[in-house]
Amino acid sequence: MYATYIMREVQPALRSGIHAKAAKEFWPLLQKAPGFRGFFLVEGPGQQTLGIAFWESQEDAEAFRATLDAWQSTLDSLGSTMIGRGSGDVIEI
Repeated sequence: MYATYIMREVQPALRSGIHAKAAKEFWPLLQKAPGFRGFFLVEGPGQQTLGIAFWESQEDAEAFRATLDAWQSTLDSLGSTMIGRGSGDVIEI
């Protein structure tokens, strides 16, 4: 299994609007993507959020990258700021 993650700053007042937009525009695309296994959104204290997507393989994650990047641009336009992103193999313990 493979995972990708993105950490962003999102003002708490904007979260519900962003969630509603994601439910309409992004999450359906993610859920239908080949190799998609699951997604977790961690909303930390303050403004930090962490999104983690799980994939069957690195190739599946990379195939979705253009769609993901387009969504990140949408989030930028909504006032969310990317802190960092990464990816790697998932080790089950």
